[in-house]
Amino acid sequence: MLPRAIAAALQLPKLDAADFTDTKFDTAEVKAKFGNNLLRFIAEDFPKTLWTKAFYRRLSMIFSNIAHYNEHGFWETWFETTADQIEFLLNIAQYPCWGDPAFTYSDVETIIGKRVKTCGVIAWKQKLLVEERKKKDLAQLARLKEIYEPETVAPLSLLQVAASSDMTQTDLFS
Repeated sequence: MLPRAIAAALQLPKLDAADFTDTKFDTAEVKAKFGNNLLRFIAEDFPKTLWTKAFYRRLSMIFSNIAHYNEHGFWETWFETTADQIEFLLNIAQYPCWGDPAFTYSDVETIIGKRVKTCGVIAWKQKLLVEERKKKDLAQLARLKEIYEPETVAPLSLLQVAASSDMTQTDLFS
């Protein structure tokens, strides 16, 4: 889960319909609602519970996303791993937002891109990825050390074996 400060910077203030332009197909209110939903989705760290078909449909049409055949392919491309999520966020932050807001969601893309750039979510996710990789690398190192650098145990001499058992010296040489 994202730190509260980052989540708040993403979501507040709420997007308002007055900041957007109606299109032929969607009102400014619909644009604001979608924008708030996208910011919430990011702020809550991409929960699968918020991943709906309607949300996917709109998201697949902005930020130069492609449909990836369906919502499952889109999810697997952008949200399965921390590295995928970073790429998604970088795409949003760097997107040039082409188009006229009377025909596209470029006004929504612009505002969301600015928030993603400035709130610290990308840096936080990158730090998290470094920690994940370090943990994985250390686990692999421990596994390899176990294989290639096993603890060496000095061989026991015959007298040590005899001393640790009920054997007598005559048992050893008979």
